[in-house]
Amino acid sequence: MTRIRYEEHEGQLSQEVLRAIAEVTSETIWPRGEAKPEAPLTLDAHIEQLKVELRGRRWVHAGLAFEGDAILGYKVGRSDDPRSFESCLGGVLPGARRRGIASELARRQEMWCRAQSFQFIMTETSHDNQGMLILNLKRGFHISGSYLCRQKHLKIRLEKALAGP
Repeated sequence: MTRIRYEEHEGQLSQEVLRAIAEVTSETIWPRGEAKPEAPLTLDAHIEQLKVELRGRRWVHAGLAFEGDAILGYKVGRSDDPRSFESCLGGVLPGARRRGIASELARRQEMWCRAQSFQFIMTETSHDNQGMLILNLKRGFHISGSYLCRQKHLKIRLEKALAGP
């Protein structure tokens, strides 16, 4: 097994970074408990969706994990509020899980947030994404609420104070 290399990017993300994120997204994200769509979004459609979600944000941070030249995972966040940062997207390829990649990406994102003087970091996940819920709880997040997404998928909101070193 080769060493995992991490990269961090901030501000407007390059097409290359967006493509790497879209590659992982296309393999990892669809509503839990449902079959992967027969006609999943193309990489270009994922890239356009990412651009829309990040467009015009004052702060954008992306962490990526690679093994050699192959992307393994990513974590992206955004904010317009100087007090709080939203960790909004992330994923690790199924074959690369249980290697500490998500934890390391989260740790790096939190370090970046502290360096930017954010006071809080927020995220949300599907109620049945036990791996992400456990990761966030272990990292000191607290459940702050829930809601129904598209009237059928329960989402859990989590928050963490970033005070201190």
